[in-house]
Amino acid sequence: MAWVRYGMWDRWRDLTRFRLACEMALASYRTYVNGFPIASEAPLVITDPAGSNFKCDLGEFTAVLNDGQQLYRVLFPSYVALVEDLGRELVETLHTGKGIPRAAFAGLDAVVPIDQAAEHWITATPVEVWGATVLKLGGRKWSNFKGGRRGVVEAVTIRNLCAHGIPVFNQRALNRLATASTAKQPLPALGDPIVLDRAAFVRHVGILRGFARSMADGVANLADVP
Repeated sequence: MAWVRYGMWDRWRDLTRFRLACEMALASYRTYVNGFPIASEAPLVITDPAGSNFKCDLGEFTAVLNDGQQLYRVLFPSYVALVEDLGRELVETLHTGKGIPRAAFAGLDAVVPIDQAAEHWITATPVEVWGATVLKLGGRKWSNFKGGRRGVVEAVTIRNLCAHGIPVFNQRALNRLATASTAKQPLPALGDPIVLDRAAFVRHVGILRGFARSMADGVANLADVP
């Protein structure tokens, strides 16, 4: 099997290292703040290293600090964005390097330069559609990686909700999940909170990584055009 080191993986590595550094820093800071010998409920003025300050009740501050989901809600959209950028690069490669005609990508602009067309197509097309196309052209299927279609659609749906500040599953999200699920795959209920603690975050990121690798490996092993 051929191996191609797409630039996205370097950014994925750096993002993961940053995430680990954030986890370590937060763990240390939580220990420090949670150990404050302060019993007063009066608001405190908290100053950050840059010199900015804000007034906050210590209990409220520690509640946010100890929330195991805040960090992952911030970081998770970046992982999805990296997968989408890889999809754009793979569409370009399939067309220019592997000889796949634009018509193979339903809805891809037939006139503008391929880099612009690919970017717009990935952005405007649901992942369940563009992902299926890239996988199929590379000789792969959703079943080739853990989580499959439902897992990828769920990850992207959660990214969309988090990015728009929506803390629960709304009807639009549930409808999308339903179309990507089998009868045996349970769905959240309307209004269920989105859980993105460390365990859920690692699971979703693992599915996205498997999806990205399956797409990239499939495209890399296609014959190049002369």
